Formats: sequence, structure tokens, C-alpha cells
Amino acid sequence: MHQFLVEHDSIRRAALRHWNFSNPEYVTTLLHVVGNPEDGRQAYLAALETVDSIREYDVTPVDDRSFYVYVREDAHGFASRLRALLADTELLVVPPIEYDSDGAMLVEVAGDQEALQDLVAGLPNHLSVVVNRLGEYDARRESQATALTDRQQEVLDVARKRGYYEIPRQASVRDIAEEVGCSKSTAANHLRKAEARLVALYSDRSQIH
Repeated sequence: MHQFLVEHDSIRRAALRHWNFSNPEYVTTLLHVVGNPEDGRQAYLAALETVDSIREYDVTPVDDRSFYVYVREDAHGFASRLRALLADTELLVVPPIEYDSDGAMLVEVAGDQEALQDLVAGLPNHLSVVVNRLGEYDARRESQATALTDRQQEVLDVARKRGYYEIPRQASVRDIAEEVGCSKSTAANHLRKAEARLVALYSDRSQIH
């Protein structure tokens, strides 16, 4: 289903909000899926139907932009690896786990540094891991899954200080790229992802309030 996000523009992202591994026969998860309310949801559910390991699922609309999906899946294959990742560790995995349309999975964990190193070392070789931030856990701070990376934050800060968001605009993407030391296309990509994440975060908060 993560591959579905990568290949279809109708779904923008999905967040794994809760999970239950108490039954050895299956894994139960609750996802929050954000995207096109009509075509996106129907395409996503059609893709779910093709997953042989899924025993059942149920959909609950949230608003005109997103929906919840409750899934009960056989505890083998990917589900068993997910169980090993989230349950068979001394680390605490802090919900949500977010799946992005660029193929990345964003996870925030709390616990001992050695246990984190063991977890990373045990991941399959085809997975690349980037540690975005290390520090003391603070529940008042937004989850890493909804936060900006350090590089995105840097580019966004420069854009704001240089007047990129002023009307009329006081700086170009090229100006920002030169200050942070990257190409114009890279700076534009960082800005686009940062803006998309902030808009998504605003949307999630507006749904709560």
C-alpha cells in the first residue's frame, strides 16, 4: 500500500495511528489516509482488495479530505516484519508512523541509543536510514512524523528572512539556493516539501479543533 502512495497522486500520505499485536494470528492497524476524497478513496480501497493477507477492513470518513481505515491482516510477510519492528524491541515507537508519497517512512522512537543502533543494524540492506534528529523526548513537540527535517527548516528559515513570502516577493529561489549552498532545483524541492508538510499539519489540526 505504500507503493500505491508512490504511484498514485490521488493519495497524498497515510499515517499509521495505532496498532495491536496481541493476537499471534493477525495484526490490527488503524490508518489515517489523506488525499482525493472520491477517486483517491475508491482507488485505495480497490488496491486493499488485492492484498491477499488482509482478512478484513473497514472505512470511516473523516472529512472531505481524508478517511480512517481499520485493517486486520494475517501475521506473516510484511505484517510479521512490522510486528518485529514495533514489538520486539526495547524502544518505544511513538505514533504516528507516516508514509510519504516519495517512498519514505517517518518514524519517531524513544529509548536507549544502543537499542536504536541495534534496530537500524537489523533492517534489511535495501532500506536506507536517515536520522533526522536526536535529543531528549518532549511530548509537547510535534511528532517527528509531522515535523520538518533540519534541511527543510534551514531552507524555510532563509526563505522567510529573505522575504520570499512577502508581497511582492523580495527574493527568488535562486537567492535562497545560493545562501544555503545548494542548487536551485534542490532548494525548490525543500521548499515544496516543507510547505506541503506544514499545510498537512494545519489540516490535521483543523480536523481536531
